[in-house]
Amino acid sequence: MEAAAALREEYRDGAWLVELASVAQAGEVAPAAASALEASAIAGPQPAGSTTQVIVRHLVGRSLVVVLDNCEHVIGEAAALADTLLGAVPGLRLIATSREPLGIGGEVLVPVGGLAPPAAVELFADRARAVRPAFLADGQAGDVVEDICGRLDGLPLAVELAAARLRALPLATVAERLDDRFRLLTGGARTALPRQQTLRAVVDWSYDLLFEDERRLFARLAVFVGDCGLTAAEAVCADAQMPADEIFDLLSRLVDKSLVTASSTGDEARFNQLQTLWQYGRQRLDESGEADAMRASHGASYLKLAEDAHEGLRGATGPMWRDRLTAELGNLRAALDWYVATGDTDAALSLASGMAWLWYINGDFAEGARWLGDALGTKGPGRAELGATAHVWHGFFVCMSSSPAAGIIECEAAVAALRIGDDRVRLAEALVVCAAVLVRAHEFGRSLDVLGQVHDLLEPSGHRWLLAGHDMVLAWTLVSLGRLGDAEAAARLSVEGFDAQGEVWLVVSPLSILAGIAEARGDRDGALAAYESLLERCRSAGQRIYVPESLARLAALRAGQGDDAAADRLYADAIACSLNPWLSADAMVGQAAVARRLGDRPLRRAGPGPAAGHRGRRGSIRR
Repeated sequence: MEAAAALREEYRDGAWLVELASVAQAGEVAPAAASALEASAIAGPQPAGSTTQVIVRHLVGRSLVVVLDNCEHVIGEAAALADTLLGAVPGLRLIATSREPLGIGGEVLVPVGGLAPPAAVELFADRARAVRPAFLADGQAGDVVEDICGRLDGLPLAVELAAARLRALPLATVAERLDDRFRLLTGGARTALPRQQTLRAVVDWSYDLLFEDERRLFARLAVFVGDCGLTAAEAVCADAQMPADEIFDLLSRLVDKSLVTASSTGDEARFNQLQTLWQYGRQRLDESGEADAMRASHGASYLKLAEDAHEGLRGATGPMWRDRLTAELGNLRAALDWYVATGDTDAALSLASGMAWLWYINGDFAEGARWLGDALGTKGPGRAELGATAHVWHGFFVCMSSSPAAGIIECEAAVAALRIGDDRVRLAEALVVCAAVLVRAHEFGRSLDVLGQVHDLLEPSGHRWLLAGHDMVLAWTLVSLGRLGDAEAAARLSVEGFDAQGEVWLVVSPLSILAGIAEARGDRDGALAAYESLLERCRSAGQRIYVPESLARLAALRAGQGDDAAADRLYADAIACSLNPWLSADAMVGQAAVARRLGDRPLRRAGPGPAAGHRGRRGSIRR
């Protein structure tokens, strides 16, 4: 109506509304339009099927806007009427509202989403004051209202119904009960159409218009958390009733009917449901009796993704895999929760361990500890080597996020368990993870001992990425012992190995060591160049960990040259992006200040290394 009103001045015969919501039977669309357009008043009795022609004769030569409102349940007849009128009346501008396109020539789709947050909050506050006059949507209450409106996707009816509940419930209780929104959001205006009186009735209206196969896929899509790609939808939702090659067509039809939204991320199409539609789909999925089968299918698909990620996150494919996993975190977590709930210990451990490199790369050690801790708590029998691998990584994340001592105990116990098996690569990785934990705990001699055992486990060829990782942990251990020459050799081998594999994230760790060694030796120009190169690599790879410390070191070097203005800018940048889990902004500033006063190198923190290892290292350094 707002769009039509904006166009009225351009059309001499004004704007007209044809309301189709109350049309219930076939053949009633044209008569309803004739009545609204006042064509029936001049038509008189008409033979069946000729009402459309009466409307055409009535409108010929006129210049007007016509709104066909609520077409979705009479889409075929509405499309036929619209097509005929547009072809016969050149001065007609037609606006149709529908949950799916009419599918006629010249149609331009204008999707209408939910209200933007400010408008949704304003609507909520207005309706809330109708039942609680003193209500104000400001401060903490404003934050709660904004959260409610966001969870309701800005749908106006849902926002109004939620606000009306403030007559009986506190605002916080309304927010808490939104998980059961179809019970909560009822009691619309008595004079409204039945399908506009409750939130469930609104969604029922759209669902009931679907064909059976569309209903089935709509419910099955609710097994996903957040969005999903086409490949995932085909893998999870397909079965004998719904072949994989039919999924795309069905998805497209659900998009056309406004029950699924489509977007593109890079080269991949992604499909999503509004939160309200997703919750409705979950209920329909539970009612269908297919819920367990779909959750098992979903879990298997994302278990495979996590297992593949263990290798995919390494080397040149790492950035693509990080983006892919980040987009699927909600689904991966749902799969893990399913396996924990069903007691599938092996699947839970494999999934959580497969994700370990992601938490390492992101520096999110607390999250890694949480996922692995949940997997390790699964009640059910499991393979010993999977449990040991999960314990190694859990110990690593516990060490890095909270307790080095607890991390050492857990890692060493897990390594002892892996020695019983015959998987040499798995043991080698576990040993180097354990070595990294020992470095973090300042047990440098023990770290060298553990690293020395790796050479007997792997063949001289292959495993180049693992070898580069081994050299990285070795370099950290040696630099912490003050053996700068040996550390430099190990760090250069690590950089060489990582670069050969296209590794863009972990390579910054040995590059950081080389920059620090140049600085420690008094090679100011070399250190400046090394830190600037390190920053460039970090930023291009999205690797956050070394950026704050590198900026602080550059600042100290610039200060040593007397360029205090550049140093101050670099210090400010270091504080602004301080995300280093081992070095806080305050510690950086304090260390750098000492360096500025004394011209000395600040104490370097021992950094962690990835699980890696190789046998027969040329010039390998043993304790």
